[in-house]
Amino acid sequence: MKKLAFLSVLFIFLIQGFAQNDKKEAVLDSEEFLEECRKQLLSNCWIKLDGKLMHRDPDGKRSRPVKLKCSAQLVPNKITFKATLGGKDSYKAEHIFGQKHDTKELENTLKVGNGFDKVGIKPADLSLAFMYWDYIKEYDRDRLGVLDAYKCRVFLLANPDGKNFVKVWMSEKHKGPLQVHWLKGIKKADQENPQQVLEFKDFAEKNNVWVPLESKITNSKGELQIRFTEVDAAFSSKVPADLYKTED
Repeated sequence: MKKLAFLSVLFIFLIQGFAQNDKKEAVLDSEEFLEECRKQLLSNCWIKLDGKLMHRDPDGKRSRPVKLKCSAQLVPNKITFKATLGGKDSYKAEHIFGQKHDTKELENTLKVGNGFDKVGIKPADLSLAFMYWDYIKEYDRDRLGVLDAYKCRVFLLANPDGKNFVKVWMSEKHKGPLQVHWLKGIKKADQENPQQVLEFKDFAEKNNVWVPLESKITNSKGELQIRFTEVDAAFSSKVPADLYKTED
């Protein structure tokens, strides 16, 4: 009887433990989880990345690697981001979030047929501004990576202009995006045929800031591999004087 009583008590503790774990998993609802991810990203830091973009068209033809430099300052409710491709094609913008969404173009040297056009991407696609688009819904949880290593929560977000949408896989552990699908609409057919897919393949930690080292983008113009070999970053409201000096 004593053994039976002990097992009964143990069983009760196990049930309580599972219930507490389930409760922890359910603490953050969809919008609360997104807000946590956004706070982690917008936390008074700056990032500077230097690397190359490699492109392969739909027929498999590869272009020569092109220099890509990206710089950003991230503070609560604002991202200031600049990307320069090939040492000359530059775009810099300020994305404001919170109660009011706004995008201010600060610099633009892009002409028709520029390097970004040729590979089918917009500089803003690299800025993570989509993270602050309006929440629409959350899907069932998913796993990404080798052996399903990354548990993810999956969200549908809408650009405040109502014309663009993204489906984003957010790492439950790191609270950052691992995969992004750009959609022309929110119907099932649109979601099964994304216009563009961004996948983050590798990360590094620099002064406690996590930065992407390698990513892959697939769209109608082919496949892009982005690899950053020089990275600098820090948690600070002060930025280096040369943060946005990205042209040759």
